[in-house]
Amino acid sequence: MFSRIAVGTLLTIFAWTASCFDGTTAGNVTPISGQTKVVTAISKPPATTTSTTSTTSTTIAIVRPTLVAVTTTSTSTTTTTTTLPRVHTRSVNSMTGQQYRYFERSQEITVLQIELGMQSVDGVYGPQTRKAHVLSLGGPHALLYQNYPEFGQMETPCSHGCEPGDEHYELPTLGELINEYFLPEDRVLARMIAFCESSGQSHHIGSDVVSDALAVGWFQHLARYWAERSERAGWGDYHPFHGRANVAVAAWLFYSSGVHHWNPSKSCWEDTSHE
Repeated sequence: MFSRIAVGTLLTIFAWTASCFDGTTAGNVTPISGQTKVVTAISKPPATTTSTTSTTSTTIAIVRPTLVAVTTTSTSTTTTTTTLPRVHTRSVNSMTGQQYRYFERSQEITVLQIELGMQSVDGVYGPQTRKAHVLSLGGPHALLYQNYPEFGQMETPCSHGCEPGDEHYELPTLGELINEYFLPEDRVLARMIAFCESSGQSHHIGSDVVSDALAVGWFQHLARYWAERSERAGWGDYHPFHGRANVAVAAWLFYSSGVHHWNPSKSCWEDTSHE
Protein backbone atom coordinates (compact mmCIF):
# COMPACT_ATOMS: atom_id res chain seq x y z
CA MET A 1 0.00 0.00 0.00
CA PHE A 2 2.77 2.26 1.00
CA SER A 3 4.61 1.47 -2.24
CA ARG A 4 1.55 2.44 -4.26
CA ILE A 5 1.37 5.72 -2.47
CA ALA A 6 5.09 6.27 -3.07
CA VAL A 7 4.77 5.38 -6.74
CA GLY A 8 1.77 7.68 -7.08
CA THR A 9 3.66 10.48 -5.45
CA LEU A 10 6.61 9.98 -7.76
CA LEU A 11 4.32 9.95 -10.79
CA THR A 12 2.70 13.19 -9.60
CA ILE A 13 6.05 14.83 -9.10
CA PHE A 14 7.18 13.69 -12.51
CA ALA A 15 4.01 14.91 -14.16
CA TRP A 16 4.36 18.33 -12.49
CA THR A 17 7.97 18.62 -13.55
CA ALA A 18 7.08 17.72 -17.16
CA SER A 19 4.31 20.32 -17.19
CA CYS A 20 6.78 22.94 -16.08
CA PHE A 21 9.40 22.25 -18.79
CA ASP A 22 7.19 20.69 -21.42
CA GLY A 23 10.37 19.71 -23.29
CA THR A 24 10.73 23.24 -24.86
CA THR A 25 12.16 26.73 -24.08
CA ALA A 26 8.82 28.45 -24.57
CA GLY A 27 8.52 28.91 -20.87
CA ASN A 28 11.69 31.00 -20.88
CA VAL A 29 10.60 33.16 -23.84
CA THR A 30 7.58 34.81 -22.34
CA PRO A 31 9.28 36.22 -19.24
CA ILE A 32 12.25 37.44 -21.36
CA SER A 33 9.90 38.77 -24.00
CA GLY A 34 7.98 40.50 -21.30
CA GLN A 35 11.22 41.80 -19.89
CA THR A 36 12.18 42.98 -23.35
CA LYS A 37 9.01 45.01 -23.41
CA VAL A 38 10.01 46.43 -20.10
CA VAL A 39 13.43 47.30 -21.48
CA THR A 40 11.75 48.87 -24.51
CA ALA A 41 9.51 50.81 -22.23
CA ILE A 42 12.53 51.98 -20.30
CA SER A 43 14.42 52.93 -23.46
CA LYS A 44 11.60 55.26 -24.51
CA PRO A 45 12.66 57.95 -22.02
CA PRO A 46 15.84 58.52 -24.01
CA ALA A 47 13.43 59.24 -26.85
CA THR A 48 12.00 61.84 -24.51
CA THR A 49 15.54 63.04 -24.54
CA THR A 50 13.71 65.83 -26.30
CA SER A 51 14.54 67.40 -23.00
CA THR A 52 18.08 67.36 -24.36
CA THR A 53 16.75 68.62 -27.67
CA SER A 54 14.79 71.09 -25.71
CA THR A 55 17.99 72.12 -23.98
CA THR A 56 19.68 72.45 -27.33
CA SER A 57 16.78 74.53 -28.53
CA THR A 58 17.19 76.69 -25.49
CA THR A 59 20.86 77.06 -26.30
CA ILE A 60 19.97 78.29 -29.81
CA ALA A 61 17.52 80.70 -28.34
CA ILE A 62 20.33 82.07 -26.23
CA VAL A 63 22.69 82.29 -29.19
CA ARG A 64 20.23 84.32 -31.29
CA PRO A 65 20.12 87.32 -28.99
CA THR A 66 23.91 87.30 -29.04
CA LEU A 67 23.87 87.41 -32.81
CA VAL A 68 21.32 90.22 -32.81
CA ALA A 69 23.44 92.13 -30.34
CA VAL A 70 26.49 91.71 -32.56
CA THR A 71 24.50 92.87 -35.57
CA THR A 72 23.29 95.94 -33.71
CA THR A 73 26.81 96.78 -32.62
CA SER A 74 28.02 96.34 -36.16
CA THR A 75 25.32 98.67 -37.47
CA SER A 76 26.17 101.25 -34.86
CA THR A 77 29.85 101.01 -35.71
CA THR A 78 29.13 101.36 -39.41
CA THR A 79 27.08 104.51 -38.83
CA THR A 80 29.81 106.04 -36.70
CA THR A 81 32.46 105.15 -39.22
CA THR A 82 30.48 106.84 -42.00
CA THR A 83 30.12 110.15 -40.14
CA LEU A 84 33.15 110.79 -37.97
CA PRO A 85 35.94 110.14 -40.47
CA ARG A 86 34.51 112.80 -42.82
CA VAL A 87 34.72 115.50 -40.19
CA HIS A 88 38.10 114.21 -39.05
CA THR A 89 39.46 114.19 -42.58
CA ARG A 90 38.30 117.77 -43.17
CA SER A 91 39.85 118.86 -39.90
CA VAL A 92 43.20 117.42 -40.92
CA ASN A 93 43.01 118.97 -44.37
CA SER A 94 42.42 122.55 -43.21
CA MET A 95 39.51 124.25 -44.90
CA THR A 96 41.15 127.67 -44.48
CA GLY A 97 43.37 126.97 -47.48
CA GLN A 98 40.36 126.76 -49.82
CA GLN A 99 38.66 129.55 -51.79
CA TYR A 100 34.93 130.23 -51.48
CA ARG A 101 32.38 132.33 -53.33
CA TYR A 102 30.79 135.17 -51.44
CA PHE A 103 27.54 133.98 -49.84
CA GLU A 104 28.29 130.41 -50.88
CA ARG A 105 26.26 127.90 -48.85
CA SER A 106 27.70 124.41 -48.38
CA GLN A 107 28.80 121.77 -45.90
CA GLU A 108 32.39 122.86 -46.49
CA ILE A 109 31.52 126.34 -45.18
CA THR A 110 30.04 124.74 -42.06
CA VAL A 111 33.28 122.85 -41.45
CA LEU A 112 35.26 126.05 -42.10
CA GLN A 113 33.18 127.98 -39.56
CA ILE A 114 33.72 125.25 -36.96
CA GLU A 115 37.44 125.24 -37.70
CA LEU A 116 37.53 129.03 -37.27
CA GLY A 117 35.77 128.70 -33.92
CA MET A 118 32.89 130.97 -34.93
CA GLN A 119 29.96 131.32 -32.57
CA SER A 120 27.44 131.36 -35.42
CA VAL A 121 27.62 128.34 -37.72
CA ASP A 122 25.14 128.59 -40.61
CA GLY A 123 27.12 127.20 -43.57
CA VAL A 124 27.08 130.56 -45.41
CA TYR A 125 30.23 132.40 -46.47
CA GLY A 126 28.98 135.84 -45.48
CA PRO A 127 30.84 138.96 -44.28
CA GLN A 128 31.66 137.66 -40.80
CA THR A 129 32.87 134.29 -42.06
CA ARG A 130 35.01 135.89 -44.76
CA LYS A 131 36.52 138.30 -42.25
CA ALA A 132 37.37 135.50 -39.81
CA HIS A 133 38.75 133.42 -42.68
CA VAL A 134 41.02 136.23 -43.92
CA LEU A 135 42.24 136.99 -40.40
CA SER A 136 43.14 133.32 -39.93
CA LEU A 137 45.40 133.64 -42.98
CA GLY A 138 47.26 136.66 -41.61
CA GLY A 139 44.94 139.51 -42.55
CA PRO A 140 43.98 141.16 -45.86
CA HIS A 141 47.38 142.77 -46.57
CA ALA A 142 49.31 139.56 -46.00
CA LEU A 143 46.86 137.60 -48.12
CA LEU A 144 46.94 140.20 -50.88
CA TYR A 145 50.74 140.17 -51.19
CA GLN A 146 50.75 136.39 -50.98
CA ASN A 147 48.31 136.06 -53.88
CA TYR A 148 49.47 139.12 -55.83
CA PRO A 149 53.17 139.57 -55.07
CA GLU A 150 53.49 142.01 -57.97
CA PHE A 151 51.56 144.62 -55.96
CA GLY A 152 54.41 144.75 -53.47
CA GLN A 153 57.12 145.15 -56.10
CA MET A 154 55.98 148.58 -57.28
CA GLU A 155 56.08 151.04 -54.43
CA THR A 156 53.91 154.08 -54.65
CA PRO A 157 55.85 157.34 -54.25
CA CYS A 158 55.38 158.85 -50.83
CA SER A 159 53.97 155.59 -49.46
CA HIS A 160 55.42 156.29 -46.01
CA GLY A 161 52.74 158.66 -44.79
CA CYS A 162 54.49 161.75 -46.03
CA GLU A 163 52.81 165.14 -46.04
CA PRO A 164 52.91 167.87 -48.70
CA GLY A 165 56.02 170.01 -48.40
CA ASP A 166 58.50 167.31 -47.31
CA GLU A 167 61.28 165.82 -49.41
CA HIS A 168 59.07 163.20 -51.05
CA TYR A 169 57.32 163.72 -54.30
CA GLU A 170 54.06 165.51 -53.55
CA LEU A 171 51.24 163.31 -54.80
CA PRO A 172 47.97 164.86 -55.90
CA THR A 173 45.11 164.56 -53.43
CA LEU A 174 42.03 162.45 -53.93
CA GLY A 175 39.97 165.58 -54.56
CA GLU A 176 42.37 166.82 -57.23
CA LEU A 177 42.39 163.46 -59.01
CA ILE A 178 38.61 163.18 -58.99
CA ASN A 179 38.39 166.66 -60.51
CA GLU A 180 40.82 165.55 -63.20
CA TYR A 181 39.19 162.27 -64.20
CA PHE A 182 35.46 162.75 -63.49
CA LEU A 183 33.01 165.11 -65.15
CA PRO A 184 31.81 168.01 -63.01
CA GLU A 185 28.32 166.55 -62.57
CA ASP A 186 29.76 163.28 -61.24
CA ARG A 187 32.44 164.57 -58.86
CA VAL A 188 30.31 164.78 -55.73
CA LEU A 189 29.12 161.23 -56.27
CA ALA A 190 32.68 160.03 -56.97
CA ARG A 191 33.95 161.58 -53.75
CA MET A 192 31.07 160.00 -51.81
CA ILE A 193 31.78 156.58 -53.34
CA ALA A 194 35.44 156.83 -52.33
CA PHE A 195 34.41 157.78 -48.79
CA CYS A 196 31.86 154.95 -48.51
CA GLU A 197 34.29 152.39 -49.93
CA SER A 198 37.50 153.26 -48.07
CA SER A 199 36.83 156.31 -45.86
CA GLY A 200 38.81 158.28 -48.42
CA GLN A 201 38.64 162.07 -48.07
CA SER A 202 39.45 164.81 -50.54
CA HIS A 203 42.71 165.89 -48.85
CA HIS A 204 44.18 162.34 -48.69
CA ILE A 205 47.18 161.66 -50.93
CA GLY A 206 46.97 157.89 -50.92
CA SER A 207 45.21 154.87 -49.48
CA ASP A 208 46.56 151.51 -48.40
CA VAL A 209 43.13 150.15 -47.43
CA VAL A 210 42.61 146.45 -48.27
CA SER A 211 39.27 144.85 -47.55
CA ASP A 212 38.52 141.26 -46.62
CA ALA A 213 37.51 140.76 -50.26
CA LEU A 214 41.02 141.92 -51.30
CA ALA A 215 39.74 145.18 -52.72
CA VAL A 216 42.39 147.91 -52.80
CA GLY A 217 42.65 151.66 -52.34
CA TRP A 218 40.25 154.57 -52.54
CA PHE A 219 37.81 152.97 -54.96
CA GLN A 220 38.37 149.43 -53.67
CA HIS A 221 39.37 147.73 -56.89
CA LEU A 222 39.14 143.96 -56.59
CA ALA A 223 42.63 142.55 -56.94
CA ARG A 224 41.50 139.65 -59.13
CA TYR A 225 40.18 142.06 -61.80
CA TRP A 226 42.90 144.70 -61.60
CA ALA A 227 45.28 143.31 -64.23
CA GLU A 228 42.59 143.11 -66.92
CA ARG A 229 40.84 146.38 -66.09
CA SER A 230 43.94 148.48 -65.59
CA GLU A 231 45.29 147.22 -68.92
CA ARG A 232 42.10 148.17 -70.76
CA ALA A 233 42.03 151.55 -69.04
CA GLY A 234 45.62 152.28 -70.09
CA TRP A 235 47.19 151.82 -66.65
CA GLY A 236 48.55 148.30 -66.97
CA ASP A 237 51.98 149.23 -65.57
CA TYR A 238 50.55 150.36 -62.24
CA HIS A 239 49.23 148.64 -59.14
CA PRO A 240 45.99 149.64 -57.36
CA PHE A 241 47.82 151.33 -54.46
CA HIS A 242 48.98 154.00 -56.88
CA GLY A 243 46.61 156.93 -56.26
CA ARG A 244 46.38 158.26 -59.79
CA ALA A 245 45.96 154.79 -61.27
CA ASN A 246 43.30 153.94 -58.69
CA VAL A 247 41.19 156.99 -59.57
CA ALA A 248 41.80 156.79 -63.33
CA VAL A 249 40.71 153.14 -63.55
CA ALA A 250 37.67 153.94 -61.37
CA ALA A 251 36.65 156.69 -63.80
CA TRP A 252 37.07 154.30 -66.73
CA LEU A 253 34.79 151.74 -65.04
CA PHE A 254 32.26 154.43 -64.13
CA TYR A 255 31.92 155.70 -67.70
CA SER A 256 32.35 152.41 -69.57
CA SER A 257 30.02 150.14 -67.58
CA GLY A 258 28.32 152.09 -64.80
CA VAL A 259 28.21 152.73 -61.07
CA HIS A 260 27.11 149.19 -60.21
CA HIS A 261 30.74 148.23 -59.53
CA TRP A 262 30.34 149.88 -56.11
CA ASN A 263 26.95 148.39 -55.24
CA PRO A 264 28.25 146.83 -51.99
CA SER A 265 28.33 150.36 -50.53
CA LYS A 266 25.27 151.63 -52.41
CA SER A 267 23.21 152.20 -49.28
CA CYS A 268 25.84 154.77 -48.27
CA TRP A 269 26.05 156.81 -51.49
CA GLU A 270 22.82 156.20 -53.45
CA ASP A 271 21.10 159.37 -52.20
CA THR A 272 24.04 161.59 -53.17
CA SER A 273 22.97 164.37 -55.50
CA HIS A 274 24.87 165.24 -58.67
CA GLU A 275 26.19 168.76 -59.29
